[in-house]
Amino acid sequence: MKNVFDQLNDFATQMMTEVKKAAEQGEVPAKKLVRHIRSTEADLKEIDRLLERQRTLLQELTHKQEEAKDLADKRFKQVEIANEAGEQQLAERAAIESKHYGEQYRFFEELVAETKRELNELEREALELKLKLEDLQNKRYEWMMRENVSNLKNKMNQVLDREPNATIKEEAHPFTTEEPEAKQPVVDEDDIDARIAELERRIHQ
Repeated sequence: MKNVFDQLNDFATQMMTEVKKAAEQGEVPAKKLVRHIRSTEADLKEIDRLLERQRTLLQELTHKQEEAKDLADKRFKQVEIANEAGEQQLAERAAIESKHYGEQYRFFEELVAETKRELNELEREALELKLKLEDLQNKRYEWMMRENVSNLKNKMNQVLDREPNATIKEEAHPFTTEEPEAKQPVVDEDDIDARIAELERRIHQ
């Protein structure tokens, strides 16, 4: 059975494959990606909590290892003191406890070494998952941008297609409008002065 790191790693790899496939097909399922990101963020928070718990356990195991060593050394010295004093029974008791604590020390020594190896590996895997999550978060911004551009283009097309047969009303610009021709004065055919004046006007034009 896969542990949580393997499961999240598989998920991140799968999501990046879906991202690439969707991008090639021109799809922008940003909402789906956001849901996966939120779920992964929650899982990583739980992973951080468990990693911190593992660090605390490592400190406790290290303390127990040091404590066992101190007791083993202490009882070993007491064996010598008891033997010198002729207290054989007390020496035997101290020897038994020295051996016991020595075995405890070796037990915790191996356990601490194993815990350190596991913790280092788990921290590395957690870091890789966080970096993959960061890639997904960055991809989310790309998808959001593409989705927004698509929505914007659709809205603009709706506006342009609202009146497909509409034409722009042509209006004359005030600076390009031609002035109306000046009306020629009407000459009374019976008024000789007016007719002569009209002739003179034409001659001097």
